[in-house]
Amino acid sequence: MRFRLILYAIPAAAFMFLATACTRESGQPEPGAAAPELESAGEDEATIPENVYLTPAAIAEAGITTWKIQPVDLEHLLTLNGTVGYNENRLLQVAANIRGRATAIPVDLGARVRRGDPLVVIESVDLGRAREELIRALAELFAASRAYERAQSLLAAKAISAGEFQAREAEYLSRRAAAESAERTLHLYGEDAALIEGLKAVAVKGNPSPSLPDSASLTIRAPFDGRIVDRKATPGALFEALEPLMTLADLSSVWVFFQAYEKDIALVTEGLSVAIRTEAYPHESFRGRVDFIGSVVDGGSRTVKVRATVENKDERLRPGMFVRSQIEIPAPPNEAHATLAVPETALQTLDGRLTVFVRTAEGTFLRRSVETGHTFDGFTEILAGVKPGEEVVTEGSFVLKSEFARATLVDED
Repeated sequence: MRFRLILYAIPAAAFMFLATACTRESGQPEPGAAAPELESAGEDEATIPENVYLTPAAIAEAGITTWKIQPVDLEHLLTLNGTVGYNENRLLQVAANIRGRATAIPVDLGARVRRGDPLVVIESVDLGRAREELIRALAELFAASRAYERAQSLLAAKAISAGEFQAREAEYLSRRAAAESAERTLHLYGEDAALIEGLKAVAVKGNPSPSLPDSASLTIRAPFDGRIVDRKATPGALFEALEPLMTLADLSSVWVFFQAYEKDIALVTEGLSVAIRTEAYPHESFRGRVDFIGSVVDGGSRTVKVRATVENKDERLRPGMFVRSQIEIPAPPNEAHATLAVPETALQTLDGRLTVFVRTAEGTFLRRSVETGHTFDGFTEILAGVKPGEEVVTEGSFVLKSEFARATLVDED
């Protein structure tokens, strides 16, 4: 079990190798130093200056980064490796419900599309026949409806028998069912609703077009905003009904999958916050929440699948990407306490001791030996040597170490 420490970063100026160093008498008090004192490393340590001074020009030339240390509450972390996957609630295999030929594909692989944008234009003989069938069925329904209305009037005037009326009524109901079936077929094929209404208008006039072609085109449009992540169709290619033509994915939200060991399952619950880091963006953390925990333990690995949903508005997390996930598990009340930590990059070994460099004044950096505890998620717990509110150097600490070493050589000369 690990724990996480929350720190607050503040920017500062930086320096280069040409910085000028000056030393402070070892007997002088350290500016702002109120951290616990550690035992001396021996007589050799006295030869190392207590601080160095960097000129403003040297600082401005490189860019030091410092962390302002604050006490935080202890929190358990469960670290798991995982992979990014598609949010399957926002993933679509684009396919036609009818066989045909792709006559135009206006989008390429990787294209960003908006809802309603055309994806594929297809031509289908079956679609043309279905349109023709709807017009025929609507025309027959129109004629049967007129005959049924006349039969109602004649029956009221006792001009026809009940049997004759029932025959015309049955004919009307049969034609209506056929028209509804033909319309449903077109809807199933993905026919445009406005075009269907236009076909109805033609049929209601009782003048269906005799020159309706045997083939017809249909445009498949994007049902939501997304990106084309796979494209199988090519212009002119034939395809069968329901054959995948391309894949549309909304990458503004992704799923992250990881395997939790059997011994850790009791700690993981839905709704827990997850921090995710990648090699592509090592200094950034993506946030999500656990929303699924598997019900089956894998017999080989003895793990359970865990899933988190992560917002990905800028689409930097990509399906297939390897990630390191840390599920934040609140510590029991009797385990919570305040502690301090620094980024691992702040730690340097100077004269055989772990050391951080504290900025004590403008251009002045003090070396401070520290005692460390656990290291996790790029941070190391500090048990002694620094105090809350102090600023320790992170980026550039190695160069600062070199400045201390150079100042030591100058003193020896």
